[in-house]
Amino acid sequence: MAEPEHHRYRCHTCGQIHDEVPMSFAADSPDMYANMSESDRETRAVIGSDQCIIDGKWFFLRGCLEIPLIGSREVFLWGLWAILHETDFDEISESWEEVGRQQLHGPFKGRLANSLSACYEDCLNLKLRIVLRPVGERPLFVLEETEHPLSLAQATGISEQAAVELAVKLLHCPY
Repeated sequence: MAEPEHHRYRCHTCGQIHDEVPMSFAADSPDMYANMSESDRETRAVIGSDQCIIDGKWFFLRGCLEIPLIGSREVFLWGLWAILHETDFDEISESWEEVGRQQLHGPFKGRLANSLSACYEDCLNLKLRIVLRPVGERPLFVLEETEHPLSLAQATGISEQAAVELAVKLLHCPY
């Protein structure tokens, strides 16, 4: 069976046809950690696949910011980090393996800890809710409804074509 046509795209940047355009992109760490020197990372920070603590006072959690694709059940997925209060970080950590945690804890308040300047201006520190999902799934990040383009995209969705163009842009210029 042939691939759906929407997966093929002629790139305006490199001129090549991309057969498989990914619909998810992830940041390896919060910007604060990424911007530290290697020696500062070793002495001031602890990072895992889903949590990061810097200087014992900055607490970060990894989650998913989903942008619906209009007319589809698919989403464009950002794997990003949020900064949150220590008490909320502790509650989430303590319930990490708790079955049914999504019904017992949260939502929590946080702020986006990654800049997406290649795609959206002024994303760092956007207010969001952290919604726990079942064990094994990363939390969902829901941006506060504002006029910010990323917030509007999450609230109203984007076209599949816009998602493909966004993905191709990211392939050539990581955020």
